[in-house]
Amino acid sequence: MTYHCNLLIFITSLLALSTADNKEVIRFKMRMPDVITNTHDEYMVAPFPLSYDEAYIIGYDPVDASSEKVHHLILYGCLEPARADVPYWDIGDMGGICKTNSFILWAWALDAPKLDLPKNVGFRVGEKAGIKYLMLQIHYKNVMSSPDTSGIDVLLTKSAPLNLAGIYLFATGGTRIVPKKVTFGDTTCAYEGADEIIPFAFRTHTHLLGRQVSAWRERHGNWTLLGTRNPRLPQMFYLMQGKPNPIQRGDILHARCVFDGRNINKTVYIGGTNKDEMCNFYMMYYMPLEKFKLYDGCFREVHFKVPDYAKVAVNLNFTTATNKIQDETKASSNTTQYDNNNDTKRLFVLSRNWTTPLSKTNGQIGGLSHTPDGNSLVVFHRGPNDWSSKVWFNSKDEVLYKDDVISENTIVFLDPVSGNITKSFGGSMFIMPHGVYIDADGNVWVTDVALHQVLRFPANSTKPDLVLGENLIPGDDQVHFCKPTSVVVDNDKNIYVGDGYCNSRVVKFDKSGKFVKEFGKFSNEQGLLGGFNLVHDLTIDKKAGEIYVADRENGQIHVMSLEGNFTRLLRSKDYENIFAVEFSELLRSIIAVNISSSGRPSKVMLIDTDSGNVTNSYPEDLSFTMPHAIAYIQDNGIFIGEISKPFKIWKLVQTEDIIAFHHRLFFNTLISNIPISFVIVVICLAGIPIAYLGVVVVFRCTNKGDTKYDKTGFQKLLRDYDSSDDSEDDLVFKNSRLDKSNRYS
Repeated sequence: MTYHCNLLIFITSLLALSTADNKEVIRFKMRMPDVITNTHDEYMVAPFPLSYDEAYIIGYDPVDASSEKVHHLILYGCLEPARADVPYWDIGDMGGICKTNSFILWAWALDAPKLDLPKNVGFRVGEKAGIKYLMLQIHYKNVMSSPDTSGIDVLLTKSAPLNLAGIYLFATGGTRIVPKKVTFGDTTCAYEGADEIIPFAFRTHTHLLGRQVSAWRERHGNWTLLGTRNPRLPQMFYLMQGKPNPIQRGDILHARCVFDGRNINKTVYIGGTNKDEMCNFYMMYYMPLEKFKLYDGCFREVHFKVPDYAKVAVNLNFTTATNKIQDETKASSNTTQYDNNNDTKRLFVLSRNWTTPLSKTNGQIGGLSHTPDGNSLVVFHRGPNDWSSKVWFNSKDEVLYKDDVISENTIVFLDPVSGNITKSFGGSMFIMPHGVYIDADGNVWVTDVALHQVLRFPANSTKPDLVLGENLIPGDDQVHFCKPTSVVVDNDKNIYVGDGYCNSRVVKFDKSGKFVKEFGKFSNEQGLLGGFNLVHDLTIDKKAGEIYVADRENGQIHVMSLEGNFTRLLRSKDYENIFAVEFSELLRSIIAVNISSSGRPSKVMLIDTDSGNVTNSYPEDLSFTMPHAIAYIQDNGIFIGEISKPFKIWKLVQTEDIIAFHHRLFFNTLISNIPISFVIVVICLAGIPIAYLGVVVVFRCTNKGDTKYDKTGFQKLLRDYDSSDDSEDDLVFKNSRLDKSNRYS
């Protein structure tokens, strides 16, 4: 007990507030010293000595710490580093971080922006605080064959603080995660301090079985959520959003860890190893200097019931593999619960650090696609040929510059994570590239509006084995196209071509390239199903057997069967000019590029496949000029290609909200497909055992005793809903002893 109280005192002695003006701010630069790694998932740490007796951290500015290479970064404080003989070392193999205690001062991941602490809040460091070294620890995702200098600028000031800050820790020690069940680890304490504290940031921590950690303030029966986070996501400190929620004498503080034991075979206990579990919620708070007092934390394991309005949704199906979805998400505070009736959460955010060397040489982005395994983003670009730079076609839609064949490789494969070019081909073959599509076998299909052709390149081949359309000859019959835009292939290898700028039709061919049928007709009348005014893109839902047709100039999306029967028309006031479409099975949505002709920002939109309603749109943080192509790689992100300079490829990465969105769609679909007769039968059959269980529950609930809890320094809490029932919903932790040596991460 004494050891860990001293540890918390030491942590909180670091924290202070600064009144410095800008000219007093010191940038303490911390860069990894040309780190090289030999394997994936290496944890490297480097020491940085402080020359100040006393200083105060007021902000953090990450430098070159891209989520493409860095999984997370943690800043520690030390009296003395674990090693002094090398500039950096692997903490797993070579002795840890500090010789004595280490103290977390900051954590970063997922391309989080610069963090300025709230006004009048800072961390105290320096020799007088027992922090003579700042330690920079980085978890590298991949092999770093080139020297890495990722790091941060720590913003310091020497000015004296007005307030001091501390860390209030919620932790359990007696929680047992039992097999085949979901277990709650709960702590509840009354705040007995004479003066209020202001919480401003939080961090959650569990091991593998944790699914959500949350904390609340209860005042006069009213519950306020202080913070909540899935601990399988990066365990950073997050600033609490909205107005402050002061904690005053008499307030009740609650924290809960939700553990998923459904797939374990033996009971797991709280402990310090990876085979054990932990349940921690760290809450940073501050107080005026003259009133500052350190509060140890809350370790009383008392079950509580959260009112419906304050409950937090928990995604029990979140697994370690799902972390891949989060690797590049812009960090943000998550202090609100999911709203099951609101699908307008931000499912994607801009990746600010994603770049590709292709951007130095590519031209207009005609099309984007990806390989079936999602390991490659495929770009079809126009090199030096710019469709908007001059008149390319005569009145007969014949290209005027037949000799302007692009010498550069126009088909480029990129690593969607790093942006690096992995292979390219297609030089001296094309004049005006437009669409690209990769089928299930890895064949690369492209369309060229100047050649009036569709070409197929077998996987791993640079020469086409199938060409549809006659070179440079436009037409509208069974063997000619006029500026074809797009192509998709179904499960039976039938081919569908969007044709296109002149013909306004979809043409179907069998797998050998033999003409089968054409669908649609020209119409500039909005709302006419099957009437196209420029078929600009196609996308296919192979499972449902449906093709979505982007009717660009009419601003609508037609849905047709593989036999060419038009089934519905997706329209919305939010549509203007639909340039590109991509179906997502995961989202059950169409991801579309919409370009405005009325001066509004161009958007990426998520469109419901049944109603046509826009469920998400992304103009924020984006500066589109002329987005033209789109590709979505599951577990990675959305890529958007532009045809206006600088011909940029944007990347939007997925947020954690996408997980709740996906599961909500799944259960809604499941429920909607259950026949009502089946539901009635199930209800009838379940009536007798449910009634029996009801009797048992009433009997047990009316024959339970009270359990009293106490801890030195905290008021006894006798709640009318305390129970000795060890059920999943009313778990009480009786006679548990907190092993405090295990409560720190």
